Amino acid sequence: MAKQYIDQDYLELVGQRIIQIRQDKKLSQEKFAELVDIDTRQLGRIERAEHNSSISLVKKIADALNISVGSILDL
Repeated sequence: MAKQYIDQDYLELVGQRIIQIRQDKKLSQEKFAELVDIDTRQLGRIERAEHNSSISLVKKIADALNISVGSILDL
């Protein structure tokens, strides 16, 4: 995949972290997207680092995973 963002490497790490935590909690992408109240395709783009999410969306993701925002962003 071509780099889309200056911080692409970091976005990829964040996406991988979200996948890891989501899978550890045994949540499918579909169920998790429902909990976050976003489209499954949008979640997929976040997890694949194809979308640079807003802080408020990262907060919604963290809340749905019942973790702190730092648990996602502090890599």
